Amino acid sequence: MFENSLNKFLNNSIVWWVISLIVMLWYLSPLLFNNGEFYVPVFDNLDSNVVWYKILAESGMIFADNNAIIPNMMNGLPRSSYPGELNVILWLYYFFEPKLAFVINEVIIHLVAFISMYLFLQKYIVSQKQRNVTLLVFAGSLYFATMPYWSGAGITIAIAPLVTYSLLNIKNRVDTKWDWILLLFLPLYTSFVFFYMFYIIMVGSYILYDAYRSKKINLRFILAVILMGIVFLLCDYRLILSMFVDSSYVSHRVEFDLFYDQPLLTSYRNALVFFLDGHTSHANALQSFYVLPIIILAMLLLFIKRKLNQNESLVVFFLMILFFYFDVWTVVLTSMYTLPTFILGSIMIYVYKPSYRTFALQLFLLLFLSFYIAINDLELLHPITEYVHILKELNILRLAFIQPVIYTILFVLSLWILSKKLKYINIMIVIILILQVIISMQLSFYQSKPQYKYASFEQYYATKLFDRVKSYIDKPINSITVVSYGIEPAVAQYNGFYTIGGYIVNYPLEYKYRFRKVIEDYLDQNKSLETNMAKNLYDKWGSKVYIMSTVSTLHFYHKEVVARNPQFNVDALCMLDTDYILSSRKIDKDEIVLNKYFRGDALSWDIYLYSLDCNR
Repeated sequence: MFENSLNKFLNNSIVWWVISLIVMLWYLSPLLFNNGEFYVPVFDNLDSNVVWYKILAESGMIFADNNAIIPNMMNGLPRSSYPGELNVILWLYYFFEPKLAFVINEVIIHLVAFISMYLFLQKYIVSQKQRNVTLLVFAGSLYFATMPYWSGAGITIAIAPLVTYSLLNIKNRVDTKWDWILLLFLPLYTSFVFFYMFYIIMVGSYILYDAYRSKKINLRFILAVILMGIVFLLCDYRLILSMFVDSSYVSHRVEFDLFYDQPLLTSYRNALVFFLDGHTSHANALQSFYVLPIIILAMLLLFIKRKLNQNESLVVFFLMILFFYFDVWTVVLTSMYTLPTFILGSIMIYVYKPSYRTFALQLFLLLFLSFYIAINDLELLHPITEYVHILKELNILRLAFIQPVIYTILFVLSLWILSKKLKYINIMIVIILILQVIISMQLSFYQSKPQYKYASFEQYYATKLFDRVKSYIDKPINSITVVSYGIEPAVAQYNGFYTIGGYIVNYPLEYKYRFRKVIEDYLDQNKSLETNMAKNLYDKWGSKVYIMSTVSTLHFYHKEVVARNPQFNVDALCMLDTDYILSSRKIDKDEIVLNKYFRGDALSWDIYLYSLDCNR
């Protein structure tokens, strides 16, 4: 009686809409209810895309020609190095202050993720005949909505379930005008190169498989995918023209040599790490804590033909608690035999449990993505990149960013299996969901309290401190050029300074060589492990154009450190028309002159302003 009443309560959609609203407000509370004080990761957020959008939004050159120069970064970059004018995030930064634009963007991402997954699960994953359908759909939607999404990609991953939903509607001829409208407007708030280039290829492969299986060609389905691809190309026309049409533009990406450099065993270990942890900075499903153990339990119970009784179910729950308490799952999941075991389990389910083949196929796809990561690390394939240069320029690992969607599907299917095998499973589902949301809160991309590698807008950009620096210099800010030392160039850029350094994903190769002269003594003359890592970072990647002989990030910053005769070439800085050095630490070097020291807040930077003696 109690179980029936509880099940009825937990499958009431009104109850779950209220719960979902509370959970989403709880998750977004650092952004919405903390008096504007929140902390976000520095890497790939504050040090980069926030500044890119701010620079472009304030440049007056949003619609400029591809070759027009925006002067703020790296002595001026072409308009093609920045996001396109049809990008929704850009217009958020145009109409709102950067911090508010960041908040609005994040709120939209997580709301879209919830609605997107809700519609997809309800129609295509969870059977409407399943009595726990409401609980399962909301559990999966909340899991997906509370993942950490990289703000720079907008709703790229968050809306992927809805895109799949619309494409399946078109394929099955149950589409409406809204499915086509979604495909038309999708490129405005998503990224082609970050994910959808590879998603379209993946869908194209499925079209070929479907045509082979059904012996029919689904023209509407093909038309939808082609239409989506064309609209993406039109929206990203600047990137397409600069990378593939304009022969005068050579991107620094042609020298990328990041992949295909690991031995076989290391590549396999990387596959296991990706299976467990995903892409931690851009597309992390947080699956290793509770989701993977639930998937394993579902795989085991699938081979028990009957539903366990009350006592047997309680034993399973007790064992699960013991496994979590004694961290047994970590031992199980980090074994070298984890991936082969999952492969064997997937095959057995596919062969012996045909009614659960969707579950097995999702596992196969996850495993494929993990080994796909490993293949892209494998040094045996490195010679191929010398002939197929596009493998260097494009980060083809981004196909694997579909992983959060797949883990959500597997999570929901696993809960569905458990609901058929265990008594009192709804209580367990609620507990697991609560624990997963708590983990998501702890690992989200914004926090209400300071954390390692996180910073607030106020800490990182230190606008009041830089106002004092600008007041002291007392020159038009667009008439001087600075270089940053011990502080990322994004900080100066955010505060309106023109810089010779920067962090951006696409810029002319020629400038990479020019700036390298500034740091060549450090990169080429030292043989330490740290220097070799810096040399590889610059020569084989180079998107961060920094003085690399010191740490530049805030979480490693120590105010009392003095840099004695640091290795950067002053003559090379002068050749790049540098007027000042903005340093976060005192520099002991003859060729530069200290103008003034500016003390900042305790948790932010101090600034030492140096001028260069270029006429010595």
